Amino acid sequence: MSLIQRIDALLPQTQCGKCGHPGCKPYAQGIANGEAINKCPPGGEETIAGLAQLLQLPVLELDRSRGEAPAQIAYIREAECIGCTKCIQACPVDAIVGAAKLMHTVLVDECTGCDLCVAPCPVDCIDMLPLPESKVVPIVGGLATNPEQLQARSRKREQARRRFEQRNERLQREEARRLAERLARAQRTAQTTDDSQSPVQAAIERVRAQKAEAADAALKKAKIELAMSRAQLHKSLKAFGHPPTFEQQMQLIVLQRQFETAERALAQLESQAPPAPPPVAKDAELKRAKIQLATRRAELKKAQAADASSAELETLGAALAAAEQALHAAEDASAKPAPTLTRIEKRPIDPQLRQLKTELAYARADLNKLQRQPDTRAEQLAQAQARLHEAERQVKAHADC
Repeated sequence: MSLIQRIDALLPQTQCGKCGHPGCKPYAQGIANGEAINKCPPGGEETIAGLAQLLQLPVLELDRSRGEAPAQIAYIREAECIGCTKCIQACPVDAIVGAAKLMHTVLVDECTGCDLCVAPCPVDCIDMLPLPESKVVPIVGGLATNPEQLQARSRKREQARRRFEQRNERLQREEARRLAERLARAQRTAQTTDDSQSPVQAAIERVRAQKAEAADAALKKAKIELAMSRAQLHKSLKAFGHPPTFEQQMQLIVLQRQFETAERALAQLESQAPPAPPPVAKDAELKRAKIQLATRRAELKKAQAADASSAELETLGAALAAAEQALHAAEDASAKPAPTLTRIEKRPIDPQLRQLKTELAYARADLNKLQRQPDTRAEQLAQAQARLHEAERQVKAHADC
């Protein structure tokens, strides 16, 4: 192992950034280059002693200016989670599971207590609680008292390091995949460009497409920020007392300003967005003709089912024919090919067969329900099975008639 790897093996692998580096390994590189060994609050005195022994340096007192890092774990108040996935993106070891617009939760055995998920949460539903000793072996705080505890902490650090590296590899794969997809789309766009179009015009079109994509992404982000700001403001209004204290009132003022800023940003982006193209008048006429034809056809069928008079049926038939002519005219005007219409005569529904099939469905559902219940008696199952067999027999007998 290199010196950097041996130094990294002694660090707690919380990847919290309290040392001023984006992770434990960059801090290990800094220590190898002469940086102080007392900048790791999660490691505490135990890590400082190990680093001093490895590097043959004097033991220093922990730099308290970098904060405290007791053995702790993140806890999500799931009833308040809005499913924004921001904590999932912030967790360096993939210890939070969930999906967009769904509840998130923390994997207790994998959480390192880095508290990086607390700040991004827009609704402040994440708490850092003392680590349950019965769940996992703490990798931060205090000195190990026996070799077994040292080995357990070493295994925990190795597990956290492995998950951190796997997460980074996954993010790199996803970024490479997105880059490949963008390149493929650009190539397809270049291939489908008209041959008569000059290279300058093609480049202009690509720039316009990129600007439109960036504008859509910015508009979507603004809408999300506005929704989160509104949710945080409403939650605070419900949580604070009436009247609120001075501190709560100041916090509400800040939240209200953030909400108004998000509203103005969204309104500005929407005003800058290009207007949607108006619908083509010919397409609107074609759609209106199709709706009119469907309405006339339904009216005629309803009158036939109600045994209407011949005069009324004749009037409705003439209206249906006029609607068909109007549809053909609209299709010709729209310059679209006329669809191939195929009339299918459907058999009338047999009321008795429908009743038998309904009874069969109920019998099958009742049997499945009884089979899922652990306290179902044998005679109940026998009766339900007999009912199902009889319903199947009746349906088959009616179909054979």
